[in-house]
Amino acid sequence: MLQDYVHKWWLPFAWITLSSVVGVPLAMYFEHGMTMLHGNALQLAYGSAWVQRTELYGALWPYLLNLAAFGWFFSHDGTTRWAAFWAGLVGFARIAAPVALITMSSVPIGAGQHYVDWHALRFVLWFQDFEMLILGVVVWGAFSRFAGSGAAAGAHGSYAEA
Repeated sequence: MLQDYVHKWWLPFAWITLSSVVGVPLAMYFEHGMTMLHGNALQLAYGSAWVQRTELYGALWPYLLNLAAFGWFFSHDGTTRWAAFWAGLVGFARIAAPVALITMSSVPIGAGQHYVDWHALRFVLWFQDFEMLILGVVVWGAFSRFAGSGAAAGAHGSYAEA
């Protein structure tokens, strides 16, 4: 009975949604523990909360929970495998989008160190988290439309040729 429940097609999408609900606040908790430097200490003209890019990457480790959606790719049910594929892509985007934002907004300082203006980036990053949560729900809804109609995929009388 548990094995039948584990192979439900909607579980990868539920995982993506729940891992976002858990992972984002956890990442925000770790982000509050980052060491912040004033712009003057880094010889930058502005900003009072510069953090090392690698430290910010480290605070985002809870986003890796999203990749567990790919685990359903090994299900015996084809619909569940497709759901795992699409949910896994959303999970990968949940990681790639903030990494891209951080990488594009970092400033190189000295010997290979990169810093990010946390006060400028945090609202964009957190809003992007919300957008990615909505993306997961939208993909879930779109996939449910196709998964729900798979059982009734026969030809309808209105579409049949005479």
